[in-house]
Amino acid sequence: MEVTVTIPTYRTRPTVWRLLASLEKQSYRRFSIDVIYKESDDRKRDRKVLDRLKENKKLSIRLVKQYPGLFEEAMNTAFNKTGSDIVINTDDDAYASNDWVLEHVKVHKKHRKVGMATGKVVEKLDDVEGFEARLNLFLHRQKWRLNNHTLIDRPIDEKFNGYGMYIGKSGMLVDTGRKQNMINTFKQHGVNMSWKREALEGFRLPGYTKQGGRNEAAAAIECIDRGYSAVWFDGAINHHPLIESDSRSASLANIPRVLTAESVVFAYYTSKKFDIDIDTLRLRTAIDDRLARLITKNKNDGYSIGYGIAKAAIDGAWAPAKVRATITKRLAQPTRFA
Repeated sequence: MEVTVTIPTYRTRPTVWRLLASLEKQSYRRFSIDVIYKESDDRKRDRKVLDRLKENKKLSIRLVKQYPGLFEEAMNTAFNKTGSDIVINTDDDAYASNDWVLEHVKVHKKHRKVGMATGKVVEKLDDVEGFEARLNLFLHRQKWRLNNHTLIDRPIDEKFNGYGMYIGKSGMLVDTGRKQNMINTFKQHGVNMSWKREALEGFRLPGYTKQGGRNEAAAAIECIDRGYSAVWFDGAINHHPLIESDSRSASLANIPRVLTAESVVFAYYTSKKFDIDIDTLRLRTAIDDRLARLITKNKNDGYSIGYGIAKAAIDGAWAPAKVRATITKRLAQPTRFA
């Protein structure tokens, strides 16, 4: 089977060299790598990094300039890798176990109707020791509890009963916390996610987010619509250090506003596929908004921002570009809890 590993990157971080070193050690060797890059304002630095990537003689690396735009456009470049039987996506700050590629390939070979598969992610706090590091790691692993609204937000379609993470009537994702080998789930991790070519060939994200929130779940919807399943499996370990950034948090105490806002605005995307219950969406975001005031240092108001945008976008049948522009504008404003 022809396999491509895709690595979307912007301002390529030094961690990419550790990732490439781990790919050099793979037990399954029949794969190539597409580094999907977006040029930054520092073209000189970009060229230096790209030249170093070209010099790697141990791996088959192709440099692919992403479609103009943001992270959704980077992922669209990956989703449309039509020449490969299987595509495996990861982040430039992760690093893979030696059988990572092999175990993704085995899942797709064995399970013909599995269209997407996400493997095990081992989250680590690098270069940080002591009680605070352990507490942050514990809190980060409890994030699913914030999305466990199973009592108030039932599956929007009965076919999602039994999923580890499903789409609720609100149009948002509901994390049940269930995790077992080959369980159906919308909880696809972009850092450790693979798909069959035919499951996503021609699929494109519409470009409605700033940070690409829930792009994996959007792809899983498409995969399932085509008659395939999206699963989590207990294998293909990928290590992902917890690094504070605009799109990730090392703990529950400092969740980026963009993540919470886009988790709600995902309801705008799902409203194109399902009839969502706006009252359930309002209730969920009201609960999450209250929790965010209590537990986040930045008094995260992303849930209320996301609800306002999602409702207006659904009611007004906004174009994706308008949704993205509104998210960007609202998040540029100070938090209302400041």
